[in-house]
Amino acid sequence: MKLVTPKWIARNTLLAGLLLFLGFGTATGADFFQDEVAPILQKKCLSCHSGAEPKGDFSLQSASAALADGYIEPGDAAASHLVELITPTNGTAEMPKDADPLSAAELAVIRKWIDNGAKWPEEFVLKEPAVADFTWWSYQPLVRPSVPEADDGWARTPIDHFILQTWKDRGLHASPAADRRTLIRRVTYDLIGLPPTPEEIAAFEQDNDPQAYEKLVDRLLASDHYGERWARHWLDVAKYADTCGYDKDKLRPNAWPYRDYVIRSLNEDKPYGRFVQEQIAGDVLFPGEPDGVLGLGFLAAGPWDFIGHVEVPESKIDGKVARNLDRDDVVSNVINSFCSVTVQCARCHNHKFDPITQENYYGLQAAFAAIDRAERPYDQVPEVLQQQRELEKQKSQLKSDLAKLDQQIKQDGGPRLEEIEKSLAQLKSQAAVEKTPEFGYHSAIVASPTTEKWVEVDLGQPAKIAQLAIHPCHDEFGGIGAGFGFPVRFQVQVALAAGEWVTVADHTKEDFPNPGLTPLMIDGAAEPIRFVRVTATQLTERKDDYILALSEVEAINAAGENVALGAKVTSLDSIEAPIRWARTNLTDGKWARDPNPDRGAKVAELTAERKRLVSPEREQQLAQLQTSLASIERKITELPKSRMVYAAATEFPTQGNFKATGGAPRTIRLLHRGDVQNPREELPPGVLPLASDSNWRFSADMPEGERRAAVARWLTDKDHPLVWRSIVNRIWQYHFGDGIVATPNDFGRMGAKPTHPELLDWLACEFRDDGQSLKKLHRMIVTSNVYRQSSAHDEEQAEIDAGNQYLWRMNRRRLEAEEIRDSILAVSGALNTKMGGPGFYLFALEKTEHSPHYEYHKFDPSDPASHRRSIYRFIVRSQPDPWMTTLDCADSSQSTPRRNETLTSLQALSLLNNPFNLLMAEKFADGLQQEYPTLPEQVDRAVLLTTGQKPTDAQRAELVAYAEQHQLVNLCRLLFNLSEFVFVD
Repeated sequence: MKLVTPKWIARNTLLAGLLLFLGFGTATGADFFQDEVAPILQKKCLSCHSGAEPKGDFSLQSASAALADGYIEPGDAAASHLVELITPTNGTAEMPKDADPLSAAELAVIRKWIDNGAKWPEEFVLKEPAVADFTWWSYQPLVRPSVPEADDGWARTPIDHFILQTWKDRGLHASPAADRRTLIRRVTYDLIGLPPTPEEIAAFEQDNDPQAYEKLVDRLLASDHYGERWARHWLDVAKYADTCGYDKDKLRPNAWPYRDYVIRSLNEDKPYGRFVQEQIAGDVLFPGEPDGVLGLGFLAAGPWDFIGHVEVPESKIDGKVARNLDRDDVVSNVINSFCSVTVQCARCHNHKFDPITQENYYGLQAAFAAIDRAERPYDQVPEVLQQQRELEKQKSQLKSDLAKLDQQIKQDGGPRLEEIEKSLAQLKSQAAVEKTPEFGYHSAIVASPTTEKWVEVDLGQPAKIAQLAIHPCHDEFGGIGAGFGFPVRFQVQVALAAGEWVTVADHTKEDFPNPGLTPLMIDGAAEPIRFVRVTATQLTERKDDYILALSEVEAINAAGENVALGAKVTSLDSIEAPIRWARTNLTDGKWARDPNPDRGAKVAELTAERKRLVSPEREQQLAQLQTSLASIERKITELPKSRMVYAAATEFPTQGNFKATGGAPRTIRLLHRGDVQNPREELPPGVLPLASDSNWRFSADMPEGERRAAVARWLTDKDHPLVWRSIVNRIWQYHFGDGIVATPNDFGRMGAKPTHPELLDWLACEFRDDGQSLKKLHRMIVTSNVYRQSSAHDEEQAEIDAGNQYLWRMNRRRLEAEEIRDSILAVSGALNTKMGGPGFYLFALEKTEHSPHYEYHKFDPSDPASHRRSIYRFIVRSQPDPWMTTLDCADSSQSTPRRNETLTSLQALSLLNNPFNLLMAEKFADGLQQEYPTLPEQVDRAVLLTTGQKPTDAQRAELVAYAEQHQLVNLCRLLFNLSEFVFVD
């Protein structure tokens, strides 16, 4: 019989030998546990297996917990389930999760401890240690390296010297220089994101000036298109979009000023330190300057949970979770973007790989604990801003006084008043049986009840009217029901000619009670009329906002006919959300009818009784307070209007449960495992330590603005080792396809190491010390010889460096989604180069009570407003543009420091058949046919525009034959699919 040694016995024998080799044979007892075992458990296990809710219900914090559940069999390591879990098989182990397995030496220690009885000193409790290893390359101080010497005459810039030194060390050499056509196309796309025109290519190819290329670079950097191109890169990192994301994905109509701020800052070549500070604390560091507020759009750029903030109070668990995640987004956006550090890993536990503790993380949350995301003015005169704040304070006090008075009235009226108000509410909210989907006319929603609204009916010709009937609406929104949107104060006017108004009903002096579904009947004028206008001077509340809504306006003649049926309706504004709400619904002969004809009389009876129960003094107080409130709100609306930006804010109007802090920082506590239901000690504001002796905490008494200012100053400190390396690495990546550090958002231990560390540090120091000019950095990179190389393959060098990490050739790249779209617009002659302003839609917007619908399939691509550069498109988080997504556009809900580059059949099909491409192909073909008389000339020009070069004779013959058979427009579609069009060498 053959004896087989089980694998576990063989493994135990091997480890036993290792134990003896390591000298563990005599080590026992408490010292062995504390000195050898505890550090392993703390480092490898405790982040998951500790606290009130340890993973797998298995805690390793204390002896009582660790030895209670049978995971450890004292005296028998081989029988212990813990050993089974941590022992690697084929290089992997079940535990630790998502981390490297224990080493052989560490496993030997654990086995030795268990075999010796798993002795664990009583009262000895393990605590998760902080990773305090600052020896990693990215935390080392920035020191400018010496530029290596080069003696072969190839190096043109200091960059070339560093690259050349790396080649020499690895047996690599330079590739031939790219030809001029390739070079102008490469650098033009890189710097402005648009194709060079045939005329620009020809001029550059024929320019004999030794500085022709440098002059080309300077021209491109001076172009306004430069900011448009490079802003897209920054907005990818910052998670910019024009909607909030999450369930309701509400619109952010004023997000775009931040986008324009980024474009303008880049075009102005704003020093990077200033650019950083404006985006963290510009309102504090640069008070009174618009850019100081506009830059704060960065802190508000990411997703935001409308339901978790507006519909759920901060006291509820879901509200706490939403606000905690919101601060997490702000903190991670700041540290990921500027420092390239994954700070968010420390939300639930100390960072497993980098020297970042939960205390560090929640200290950063405390630095941003007073801000929220809201619209705020960015160009308001300080005196006006102060006046607005005073008026808002008075408005808040008046609302409080009204609430107290209302409580007193209820007490005075007793149970009967409560019964009356319940009955009135019930009578007014009961749904009508006869109700069509066409509810009526609905004005635009506004924030103030004193905003004046009007709606007007044109009878088409003069008519003598016996009676006017103004019908209220019915809508279940907010539980309002009957009388929805009926004005509180208003007047009805008629006129024979436009503007010659005669008032026939004036209810502007006192509040008009909700009429339910009873129409307001008004006697007609003695003379013929043509126009009827209802003007609301005080609107009714919808839900934290105000509107005017009417179901129908009837103009009844002596014969009982409604001559307003089908009449034209105009208004100051309208939400136009058919079929329910539209101007035309006001004269369509459809309105909600009350099945109970006695309801109106009952409402009037109860209203009269209510008036008897409330003392005249109380009514007078109520009227005075309401008048004062209306006056304050009118003054607020009359203040000079400021332009708004969606940005970090501490002052803004309350929206449901979403209330401003007023600048008072929220209390931030360390959350054990990131759980809002398990808060621990309160933490003061702070930043990340950059060395073991860093002073990273701020004073707990520091005001809100100063907290952010301190973070901004910390980020832009001359000696910050991360910030300056991070930005030059990002710029390098966008020019070469890969960063010197291939993980641009992660300079930590789980990220990549730099391929050219000395070059990275030299660039960071040069950039920091020479004005922090991004344009200078671009110029230095694109004028280097390493950038000017051909992208041609070299088999011999590929054997040494298959991934081209050391840049022995240029990397070929596919155009990004925006570049493809902009290039199609450019070559077809449709590109509108207008800069700035609100984003254009590439969808049909349909608003609903719950959330907007973004209907891309309903959009008409022939709309000239959409033919602008893609940087100006309105970006939706929940429903991204399908065509752009197919071409690997960034996901705006997460930081995208580097785009994916895929090749799929769906991309080719989209470039052939998308309605946008079909339309642009038509425009392209029409332009060619108008400009050039013959098909061969048209083909030559089309190829030159799309690829930058003329076709060969054979190519021309093939393309002409294709156009003859399938028409020129289909040839244009084909050209949009050429590799020469969508790739840059």
